This record gives sequence, structure tokens and C-alpha cells, in this order.
Amino acid sequence: MKKALLPLLLLCTLPCTPPACAADDTADTIIGIVKEVARSTMIPQVPLPMQKASVAMVFIGGMADEWTGIMHHVADTSPNLPIGGTQLRAYYHWHLDTEDESTQAAPRLAEQLQAFRALNPKAPLVIMGHSLGASTALRTAALLDGKPGGPVYLVTLDPVDRRTTPTRPKCVTWWGNSYIVNSQDARDFIPQIGGRWNACAGADVNILMDGRERDEYGYYYQHGGAMSQLYCKGQAKQSLYLQLCEQIKKAPR
Repeated sequence: MKKALLPLLLLCTLPCTPPACAADDTADTIIGIVKEVARSTMIPQVPLPMQKASVAMVFIGGMADEWTGIMHHVADTSPNLPIGGTQLRAYYHWHLDTEDESTQAAPRLAEQLQAFRALNPKAPLVIMGHSLGASTALRTAALLDGKPGGPVYLVTLDPVDRRTTPTRPKCVTWWGNSYIVNSQDARDFIPQIGGRWNACAGADVNILMDGRERDEYGYYYQHGGAMSQLYCKGQAKQSLYLQLCEQIKKAPR
């Protein structure tokens, strides 16, 4: 018998089902590898710097934004607001990397934002979120109620979260909201299941964007298009971003 066949014959004599302990070890190893790969490919958060500034913009991504980078791209490419001086921006995951987003993310973020407001008592603060990140943005703003600081502007892009009632926080100076209807993207069943807010009664502006229509970039409106939801006008006269800029100009200095 050739020596090359011996390993194959020995393999055939092994039991078909490995011991339970070996199966558990293999599963743990695979799970560990998957988690490590996920961590290594995750887009890092960019916390708000604690320094003197004239304005700060905070961008909060939706579910899996740490891999898709939808809101991260908005944060990277967003132009400066029409206000002089130092402008800061930050990017966060909707869950802030906490194990229980529903109870931990908003309080942790609110603590950071209030620290910025204490350092810059007159500086406007823009809190902008997409999808589930919009829900985190609203709940974070609500935790700033009654706290000293400059004006707070809230921007919610096709917000989702059936666990949260979209009630306007008292500290919010202006709230702009955009939402998608009639999406032609099959993936949009996910935000539907999650609980789209659509038009919010407490918002100053609600911009409807029909998924059967194309935006200024030539793409159909759909949930993942945060850029369209911010910079395109949908069925309004002006985009949310332009309306935000107008409000910023009115802010007392």
C-alpha cells in the first residue's frame, strides 16, 4: 500500500460525529473569528472634540452604519454651515457601541454633548440622525431639556423606531424631518418593520420624498439615500440642509 493513502484511510476510520466538546470549541472559534473580522472592518466613531468652537454638527448613523457608512459619508462630505469660526463635527453609531442601545446610547451621548455646551454656552448644536440614528438623535436631544446652552437643531432623515414616540424635545429650536413613501427598493421592508415615523407632528418641517420619483442626483428616493434626504428637496421648495442653514443664520450670536 502506498504511504500517501494511509492518511486517507485513517481519516475514514474516525467517527462521523465529533465529540460534543470538540464541536463547541469549533463553534466558539468560528464565532470568535467572525467577531474579530467584524471589529476590524467597522468604521470607527469620531467623538465630538471638547474644545472652543462656534458650532458643532453631530451625525448619527442607523443600523449597521458602522459597516455601510451611509451617515459616515454624510458627515465626511457635509459642507460647513453659514457661520464663522471653528466648526466641529462628530460621527456616532446609533447604539454608540453599547450592549443595550435603548437605555445607554442616548444618555452617554447627551453627557458628551452637554459637556460641549458647557464649554461653548452660546454655540449652536446640530444633532442629525438617519433611520434608527434619528431616534437616538431625538432621545438625546430630549435629555438636554432644561440644561443650559445654545440653540439645538434636530434633523431626522427617514426616522425609524416603533419603541419611541416622536415627541418634540423642549430644548429644540428647530426640527427638520424628511421621510420616504412608495419606495421601489425591496430592502425598504426593513424600516417598515422597524416602524417608520413618516411625518412628525412636532417637526417644523416635514419633507415627503416619493420613491417613485428621482432626486437631483438622478436616483430614486429610498431609505438608504441619506444624502438625498438631506440635500434634495423632494416635494418641498428647499432641501432640509438649506432650511437648516437659514435657521442657523437667524441664531443670535
